[in-house]
Amino acid sequence: MTYTAAIRQRGQITIPRQIRADLPWLKSGSVIHVSRLDDQSLLVKPYQKEAPKKVDWEQIENNIALLRSFKGKRGNLSAFIAKDRERH
Repeated sequence: MTYTAAIRQRGQITIPRQIRADLPWLKSGSVIHVSRLDDQSLLVKPYQKEAPKKVDWEQIENNIALLRSFKGKRGNLSAFIAKDRERH
């Protein structure tokens, strides 16, 4: 079944009551995903939180070790930053 709705001045659209009644996830306050499919179509679906990304702790430790290895005019960069923070 096809229904007609108007887009208001601030981009708001009211989803027809018949569609909202058939889809329990379409209720007041629901969060949704809206995607552009092409120049003529939008896709509206319920929001689903993405799975948390796995943290690569080994890569983080390697990056920290790399940063600590940098030497500058004042010696070890990590030591310089620590001393600088202590002075403030």
